[in-house]
Amino acid sequence: MISNIRQEIVNKLLELYPSHTIYVDDVPQKFKKPSFLINLIDQDYNKRMNRKFDSVLSFDVAYFSDKKDKKEDCQSVQIELFRGMDLIGNYRVLDKQATITDNVLHFIFDINYSEIIREEYIKMTAAIINETTEG
Repeated sequence: MISNIRQEIVNKLLELYPSHTIYVDDVPQKFKKPSFLINLIDQDYNKRMNRKFDSVLSFDVAYFSDKKDKKEDCQSVQIELFRGMDLIGNYRVLDKQATITDNVLHFIFDINYSEIIREEYIKMTAAIINETTEG
């Protein structure tokens, strides 16, 4: 489920910024700019009834600017992310926050989802009975 949501985030960023490079979980030593880095920073997972579960995923999307005025570029991207990241695939984005630290924008948000775990049961189709007769 997490990888599906992460892919939806990648798709949304590519829709908003098709020319930017997107990294997931880690950036190489000599990474390209402008780029985004997607990190899962927290997950809450709670059981409801039977096999139903609720989860809240918290993501940090970091933006690395290539412009001369990095702070102004980060602020511009920040506004676009606030406006454009309301719905990612079928998931609603909640609790959006943004900070700029050391000329890197950190756009932090939550996504809630529910799931039902379906277990397959093996049904007995025929009984085999061993009878021994002594003669």
